[in-house]
Amino acid sequence: MSSTEKRITVKDFEAAWGETLSAFVKKKIAAAPLRYRHLTQSERDDAIRTMVDFLLSDFVVYAGEHRHPQWEKGWGENAAAFQKTGALTDATPRYFGKYPINRFRQELIYAVDNQFELGMLSVLQYWLFEKYLKTFATVYEFGCGTGHNLLRLREVNPTAELWGLDWATSSQKMLRALARTRKDTHLKAHHFDFFNPDRTFTLDPKGALYTFAALEQTGTRYKKFIAYLLKNKPALCVHIEPTGETLDSSHLLDYLSIRYFQKRKYLQGFITHLQQLEKQGKIEIVSIQRSYIGSFYIDGYSIIVWRPR
Repeated sequence: MSSTEKRITVKDFEAAWGETLSAFVKKKIAAAPLRYRHLTQSERDDAIRTMVDFLLSDFVVYAGEHRHPQWEKGWGENAAAFQKTGALTDATPRYFGKYPINRFRQELIYAVDNQFELGMLSVLQYWLFEKYLKTFATVYEFGCGTGHNLLRLREVNPTAELWGLDWATSSQKMLRALARTRKDTHLKAHHFDFFNPDRTFTLDPKGALYTFAALEQTGTRYKKFIAYLLKNKPALCVHIEPTGETLDSSHLLDYLSIRYFQKRKYLQGFITHLQQLEKQGKIEIVSIQRSYIGSFYIDGYSIIVWRPR
């Protein structure tokens, strides 16, 4: 490591998340590609200029139901590649590492390791999966895409029945290929659309669920899904999603992240809706916090944990 290079450490994560991490998570941190360097002033200026130019531009791809064909195509490409090679790298979405500049603790940093962004998110998942999902016999991931998140959950919870649900049928093909390759008979797939929940698919009331950067695509149209969860009453719901409600609009990078959420029509008012449900006595909010981990344009991984009453 050169004199200008640094590494995200256990202490860095503990300071960001406000708790002491387990030996398991510490081991994952030690193995992850987490080298970075600080930006020069000119690099930081260029990065912020790029963000502002995007926010001022007329061209934008909005999140929403109309993007279903793109997700179907994307996960289909992963599934086709994985069926040919069997390599777990082909189970990873191809948008990771798109930009070398990332966010951590409200700063921009330059990733030295190619897999830095994925490494940071992996550590985040290992921490949350161990903290919240380790002991459940059934866990569902809604909006699972290629199923790569479920593979990390499997490391934490080796015996659970894991369900990957997604609106793209290519996702189910991918998960079934993963299950066959890994001889995991407890890894299952099912079609599920946030915009039109399959009410015939019932959840184990003793089970848990999570979403990871999946509800972002619903914008303001997540209430049908929440109503579906309230009817099924799972034991715990964990969401790691982009939401401006946990960010500080007086901080420049946070402000640009919030404006990006708005520009792309990402998740809006989600936490406020849950807080209203809590006031009505319908749910209990366990935790709301930001992870302080982000990609180039956004601080996109806030953590919301709740349970139906």
